[in-house]
Amino acid sequence: MYKVENIKVLDEKKEFIQKIFRLFDSKEDLNKSLLGTGYSGSVWKISDKLCLKVRPMTYYTEIPENFKKCENLCVPLKTFISQSGKYIGFVQKYLNLQNLEYLIKNEIKLSEKQAANVLCDILKGLKVIHENGYVHRDFHPGNIMLTTKDRNVMAAIIDFDEMKCTTPETRACFQYNGYQAPEIVFNNDIYNDKSEMFTMGIILWELIQGKCPFGGYNFFGKVVEESWDKYTQNREFYNDRVKVALMTLPNYLGKTEGISDECASLLRLLLDFNRANRITAKEALKHPFFRRSLENEYQNKTEYGINNKNIIYMSERE
Repeated sequence: MYKVENIKVLDEKKEFIQKIFRLFDSKEDLNKSLLGTGYSGSVWKISDKLCLKVRPMTYYTEIPENFKKCENLCVPLKTFISQSGKYIGFVQKYLNLQNLEYLIKNEIKLSEKQAANVLCDILKGLKVIHENGYVHRDFHPGNIMLTTKDRNVMAAIIDFDEMKCTTPETRACFQYNGYQAPEIVFNNDIYNDKSEMFTMGIILWELIQGKCPFGGYNFFGKVVEESWDKYTQNREFYNDRVKVALMTLPNYLGKTEGISDECASLLRLLLDFNRANRITAKEALKHPFFRRSLENEYQNKTEYGINNKNIIYMSERE
């Protein structure tokens, strides 16, 4: 009986996906167009410009219409619900390179100029989210994609399933993911825009150093990728690892050799233990670290662009 029900569900999902493919006159082979499967759903390529994310219809986050105007936010362009209401599908832009987690777990370092361009794109997206009174809540390198644009590379934030309005009751999706701020890890406190700015600091550290000694991918992402069971069976051990590592942050912030003064300054402002002292996305975009990138965008985009094998070749979809 269970197997029959399972087959019916699979058939309904496949029919739902095929119907959406037909609406967009997709020439892709459904059996070969699956891009990946994550915790919340699967992503399928519709064309060179569009993809489709399908997941169970357990909840739905309304996306503000003005989010679609920001190219650094890959939000649903159209939303579909299956006839039975069991599935929901989101058609969105197809981003043709890897996510930032791919670079980080392979310890692919970027120059400060390259990192500035990546972070500038991400901050533009975060600025829109935060200034509209929302937080992403599932903000980490796995949900930041790279894609080509006019033979350059652009970063965009994806996956808005967990996005919520910021209120005194807003909490993080996961207290220990290696990218959470101290107030979340130690107190499970209110999750707000400043909590996501701390995540930006860890991401910047990983991009320019290859890995982060006090948080990031190695403290949760790597463990879960190897085995979710391994984490669940040793949850307290891994959670304590995150806490202990985070306590070493002040020591590492005092030893930022090999990076510019501007980069070190930005890291300190993003990674301040006291969230009241952390800068906002809008303030970060005005930081001297980005000044050269913003004033001479074409020159920097060229260095950071499609001819840079360090990013593109290592990031191409396998």
